[in-house]
Amino acid sequence: MSAIFNKTIIAGTMLLAAVPLSFGQLLADEYQKGPVELHLESGMDAYYTKYNFDRTRDENDVQSGEGYSLMSGYLTLDARRYLSDSVYLAPFVSLNVIHDFNDRSWNRSYWNNNQVLGAGLKITKEFSFENKAQEWVGGMNLSAFGAYQIMTSSFDGSKDPIPSTVDKQNIKSGVNMWLERRERLGDSFSVWTEHWGELAWNSTAFSDKGQDNFLLGTLSSKIGVGIDFGDVSLEPYFKADVVNDFLSRSWNRVSWYNNVLYGPGIRLALGKLLPGTVSVYAEYLNVDYFDDQQERTQDLRAGLTFWIPIY
Repeated sequence: MSAIFNKTIIAGTMLLAAVPLSFGQLLADEYQKGPVELHLESGMDAYYTKYNFDRTRDENDVQSGEGYSLMSGYLTLDARRYLSDSVYLAPFVSLNVIHDFNDRSWNRSYWNNNQVLGAGLKITKEFSFENKAQEWVGGMNLSAFGAYQIMTSSFDGSKDPIPSTVDKQNIKSGVNMWLERRERLGDSFSVWTEHWGELAWNSTAFSDKGQDNFLLGTLSSKIGVGIDFGDVSLEPYFKADVVNDFLSRSWNRVSWYNNVLYGPGIRLALGKLLPGTVSVYAEYLNVDYFDDQQERTQDLRAGLTFWIPIY
């Protein structure tokens, strides 16, 4: 695929991310704050995927009809010291887990079966969107951060251990953004957008030893509509996920760090029935590779995802 087409895809995804900024009122998030606030939150995505482009290496032996049954989850604890009504400084600790519940040879790979422990510091600016009636219709967070991370082998010992040739430590620093916007167009119909993006330097990115310095830009964007049925909402959407390593050595050009996944999806949102955000979803995805071309060009994904503020 040509470099011009690659840039067009990335530019189009960035434009999609800017949609929520074009309407509505953006205000500082000014709810009452304590001097120091502890926050504990958890998220999980449990899903089946046929080829798993965003996490899998060159595993072209995956047989037709087979795939991956993955659980990807995290737990984060931070202590927020508010410097103003909408800016806080927070040390944090985190745990990220990924595990493949299938048992074929490609399901035992360490990169789909590991834990990452992290500790760091971040500074965050919070915003809220309000409509003309001063109702909350979305929000945005902007953060700068630095973290030290350690990767360990699968918690149950049934998967391939991390090889000695792979770096198990990483230093990560950068900026990230979360943005969500929903606009009601009637009693049971709405349009919405959700975006998460990050630009981060990684010392090793848990790659082979001797491969260092990765400047990874990621952007995940969805735009869709919602149709309410009582306490649940049926939400078809279009999704585009871009990852790109902006450095130029051979290990910065691998397929899993340089691609765009895009395609339609549909989800059943259960947020009115459960705390946080919970949804069941299915997606049909195409993939285009920027540098290291691969044979796989389409994927299917379906599962359950949630985010819950525990404390």
